[in-house]
Amino acid sequence: MMDYLLTCTLISLCVLLTLKGLKNAPARLNFYLLMITLVCWFVPWQYFSQLPFFEGTERYTLNVAQLIPEAKELTPNTAQIANTGGELQSELSIWQSIPSLSTVFIVLVSTGFGLFLVRLSLYIKFIINLYTYSKPSPEFENINNRYPIRLTTHTGPAFATGLIKPVIWLESSMINREELNSVIQHEVTHLEQGDIYWTWLICFIESVFWWNPICLKLTGLAREQLELSCDELCMQKLKGKYQLDLASLLLQEQTGQRSHNFFTPPLLNIAHSKSFNIQRIKMLNKEKTMKSKYLVMVAAAMSFSALTAAQIVDGNTDNEQQSNNTYQAAVKSEEYNQQLAQLLQSAAGAKSDNPELLNEAAQGIQKWYLNRNKLTGFEEHEIKLQSFRLLENVYSKLHKYEDILSAYERWYEPSSNPPFFLKNSLATAYIQLGRYELAVAELEGLSKQLNGKLHVGSADNLALAYIYLADYDKALKTLAQVGAKDDVYGNILRYYVYDKQNNRKKMDELKSKIPEVFAVSPALLPRMGIPDSQLLSLL
Repeated sequence: MMDYLLTCTLISLCVLLTLKGLKNAPARLNFYLLMITLVCWFVPWQYFSQLPFFEGTERYTLNVAQLIPEAKELTPNTAQIANTGGELQSELSIWQSIPSLSTVFIVLVSTGFGLFLVRLSLYIKFIINLYTYSKPSPEFENINNRYPIRLTTHTGPAFATGLIKPVIWLESSMINREELNSVIQHEVTHLEQGDIYWTWLICFIESVFWWNPICLKLTGLAREQLELSCDELCMQKLKGKYQLDLASLLLQEQTGQRSHNFFTPPLLNIAHSKSFNIQRIKMLNKEKTMKSKYLVMVAAAMSFSALTAAQIVDGNTDNEQQSNNTYQAAVKSEEYNQQLAQLLQSAAGAKSDNPELLNEAAQGIQKWYLNRNKLTGFEEHEIKLQSFRLLENVYSKLHKYEDILSAYERWYEPSSNPPFFLKNSLATAYIQLGRYELAVAELEGLSKQLNGKLHVGSADNLALAYIYLADYDKALKTLAQVGAKDDVYGNILRYYVYDKQNNRKKMDELKSKIPEVFAVSPALLPRMGIPDSQLLSLL
């Protein structure tokens, strides 16, 4: 979720900066650029890094998890809970009760849809009121014979409405004004350009992202550019008369004129805020033509936006998806569901403690993987991960750690882009095999990818590998970097190191923080837990 927000923010800031250099460009070009940027907020960028053509591009990507760590990084993993008799279960429940960023986002956007419906109902009520207190004016057909004109007492010189049957609404006092022709031409130009549809789209985006100051800024600018583009076309048709009429009309004091607010109906109104009206008149003094440099600037902005979207990923996405204790059955394709059903059937004995059934399950998973068809996008990413974690669980029960390493090489070829946290799985297998240097290499590599911000479980495993190598100072340093005071597994490791260093004072300080079975001398190391698999709950 964080990569989506960062991607959209960077694209928006890039476009806002580009607009500074497009001040003298045609307003319509600026408007289209702003609308493309607003539409980008509806694109689920967080899923793009999971598509096949992004695999193997890890070295070129920016991992958001390195910049903005998640609060749940301190959450104990399943292995730690198993090793400490469930003493960390209550802490895990507290962390899991915190709503995720995705949940908050869905609530805010859903509220935005509700706001749009409210604005729609207010608009309908407003139009009904307009028809009730207005009358048709066929005498203006000589100025405009395409759209009906109705006289109203509503504040404002003129405005246009109607998605299906457009109508121009004229304030009754305007019929004797010299600016009448320019005012009507302005609204006709809006309708001819289809600006009423753009106005409703802006209204929808503004409602959905009511909580987003960047989107509100962009929608405000889009409205202004829509008005400026209409002024430019009217200036071409009516020449200098339009500028004089616009100045005469907009710079006078409009008594009783209401300022725009969030619930103002989406109208094509010729009158805006005083500061913007002055800007409009000044802009008409400048001749705006399309130049190649403007197109180059727009192309550069779009290229940067595309690069941003492709290269920002969130390293926590995989961890969040796999840290849940229950399998999240999102909507998947029929082929995915078929493969999942076949996998579960092949691994029928995976929950058993019987070695014979476990071996049959392991063989079944291997055979299933060799004979299946490759899926696409995030479905391929997920089915590979789920099947590997299940096979890892089975082999761990059988103490076949060499087979875990072989399966990893089969599942994730060198050119693929496996999830970061699977390095912890490799390290666990290396520790069980007594290859402590290789375990350290894997976890130090993971630490480097995460800018030194290892999760608690990974840090504990790295400290354990250092302990087996008798490098006690590095073990303590690794545990100190995590800083999880209630990490029972980590405290057991600290107690063991202090025993080896004959530091009785530190040992006494930790005795109350670890289970009694480990608060002894000589100190004991805890057994490594069996890695969990979400698919076990489906068997």
